[in-house]
Amino acid sequence: MQDYTVHGWEDHHFYHLPKGSRGIDQFIGEPDMTGEGHGPAFIAERLKMLFDEGVPMIATDPHPDNTRAIAAYKKAGFEALGPARETPWGLILPMAVSG
Repeated sequence: MQDYTVHGWEDHHFYHLPKGSRGIDQFIGEPDMTGEGHGPAFIAERLKMLFDEGVPMIATDPHPDNTRAIAAYKKAGFEALGPARETPWGLILPMAVSG
């Protein structure tokens, strides 16, 4: 998992979030390990660490067709910030969770 400042460049789709917000990305999904609850647990642990550090909001941007990722994020507390949208990095579903 990686996390990054969403304020690193002004054209980032999460630039409008509160100062100090972070974005996260990760690869979860060896096929034989999906559907076991590892993703939401893994994500929730990182969220706790970031919120304990004082991060106000954490965002992520799965592809709208990635239903497993979206379900994992929802189980970890994320909610959609609006409809799917096109970005320079591809089609995303913007999601975020507050601490």
